[in-house]
Amino acid sequence: MTENDKINHASLALMVIGANLPMDEISATLGIKPTKVIRQGDVLNRLPQIVAGEDEWIYAQELESPQGRDEIMRGILQNIGKSKSGLEKVKQYGEIRLRLHVQSNYAQMAYCLMPETLSDLAAIGIPLDISSVSWGEIGM
Repeated sequence: MTENDKINHASLALMVIGANLPMDEISATLGIKPTKVIRQGDVLNRLPQIVAGEDEWIYAQELESPQGRDEIMRGILQNIGKSKSGLEKVKQYGEIRLRLHVQSNYAQMAYCLMPETLSDLAAIGIPLDISSVSWGEIGM
């Protein structure tokens, strides 16, 4: 098993979170259609029941190379960076975040962000959440 085999899934999401979000206006301002929309009160999980406390506008993309050398991630960041003035306008509606989600079957994993990716992130100026899920198997 190589290091690249340890991560099974990775995605990057641009999220706008707030109350009574104008979803169509956010999409038009950013020039991006959301992949998912959550409204306050939507049931997120049945057992135990969890409901959304706020609206969420989400644009998420799967990443092909989960170890960080991912042109899809750089492309997403560069596309978001082109909408910097749009991002400033959208900030009036709610909080804007990026979320990197990484999932692995193994107990130990690492995700590498390349210097170019870090530069793209810094240029955008949006907080990055990193979410990781590990199922805890031990690989040899």
